[in-house]
Amino acid sequence: MPSKTSVIRIITPLAVSIALSMLVCAAAFKLVWPAVPLVVIVLPTVVASLLTIAWLMIVLRKRWVGPVRHLAETADRMAAGDWAARAEVSGAEDPRSLAGRLNLLAAAAARGMSDLDHQRSNLQQLVDSLPDPILLSDPQQHVVLINTPAARMLQVLPSEVLGKKFVNVVNDAQILDLFESIHESPVHQQEIRIARAGQRNIYQGVGTRTKAGGVLIVLRNVTTMASAIQMKTDFVANASHELRTPIAAIKIAFETLNEVYREDPETSQKCIGIIEGHMHRLEELLRDLLDLSRVETTDLKPQLGEVSAAQLFQILRQALVPMARQREVELKFEGDELLKFSSDVRLLDLTLKNLAENAIKFTPPGGSVTVAISRHAPAAGAGSGSHAPLASEIRIIVADTGVGIPQEHLDRVFERFYQVEPARTGGGMRGTGLGLAIVKHAVHALGGTIELRSALGKGTTAVCTIPDRTAGRK
Repeated sequence: MPSKTSVIRIITPLAVSIALSMLVCAAAFKLVWPAVPLVVIVLPTVVASLLTIAWLMIVLRKRWVGPVRHLAETADRMAAGDWAARAEVSGAEDPRSLAGRLNLLAAAAARGMSDLDHQRSNLQQLVDSLPDPILLSDPQQHVVLINTPAARMLQVLPSEVLGKKFVNVVNDAQILDLFESIHESPVHQQEIRIARAGQRNIYQGVGTRTKAGGVLIVLRNVTTMASAIQMKTDFVANASHELRTPIAAIKIAFETLNEVYREDPETSQKCIGIIEGHMHRLEELLRDLLDLSRVETTDLKPQLGEVSAAQLFQILRQALVPMARQREVELKFEGDELLKFSSDVRLLDLTLKNLAENAIKFTPPGGSVTVAISRHAPAAGAGSGSHAPLASEIRIIVADTGVGIPQEHLDRVFERFYQVEPARTGGGMRGTGLGLAIVKHAVHALGGTIELRSALGKGTTAVCTIPDRTAGRK
């Protein structure tokens, strides 16, 4: 901005030049007319010089000093980020031209800043829509971007952490290790395990150094994938174990039978019994594996039809009464046998047979197993969404007076091949470990829920609630 000193430096040489010119003119006038008094010549010359200098200062201030000062003030506002500021187009031609160009520059910068704000907003919306936590820091290790999943994982508000040091925002040691490792290599991958709200999540962390020198951290949640891989590994191991045991027993019994079948009829009969028992177990295992594979398919759709309680009770009587008699367990049925509803009889058959068979296996002689079917009013909100409104809900209860299940095992008994230790339950028979897994998937396919209640030494009660789609059938 032009100062008073600068103006004086510009005016002084001009004023001196004008004064000297006037004095030279006065001296020449005196030589031509020597009779004229000196004061008459000098005084008008001085007055004319002062008037000329004053006029020049006014013109210079109006056409140059003022406009240039205004240009400097406008440039300072723009440098501070006020791109809405505009310079006044006034003064001489050069300041006017400069003011016009400065205004064009400000307009272009304002458009650029607006576009940049839109891009930044779009980028924030994009990263917020991604399921993976994302963090970005600048070369000074300040957080410049954090998406909603990352803020949720770190339990912070995005507006509160922007601009803060990365180490002050993140308190998980494994994420900090990944962040620090970027100083050694531009790209680094690392498995990260984070516990939040009692749940342990597994992330595949990828750290990358940006061109600007910052660090980009992306955490991909692979918890489900890791669980699926572990489940697959456990399934193969458990299936191999379950198949190996009866096959080994059959092999040993066959070898023994081959040696003694003529000499020792009693041992031969015992070996035949062992082979028969394990062959039955293999058949049961293969049957359950096939049933499980059917109900686990994602495209399984219930085949709705009219089902009656009497029909289901009859199926159970034919299938399980001989087994209950052999175990000396009373199999009882409760409910209105005339009750009819709409559901899938195949899935209901799988559910009831597995629940009742399990109950009989783990109920000691003299005990009882009760199967009850009843209709109830639907719970609030049932039948919402894509399904038709429910007329009612069907409640299926299978209760026994058996050995019960310890509380610490209740959450895991629906896993494939999971079996409570016989020593903990006192059960003399072993199942395949697939029955309750089949029940869970069958009930889920029917759109229902299952609840398991048990007391060790008193018995177990399974409660299945499934929708009656009678109102939605056409």
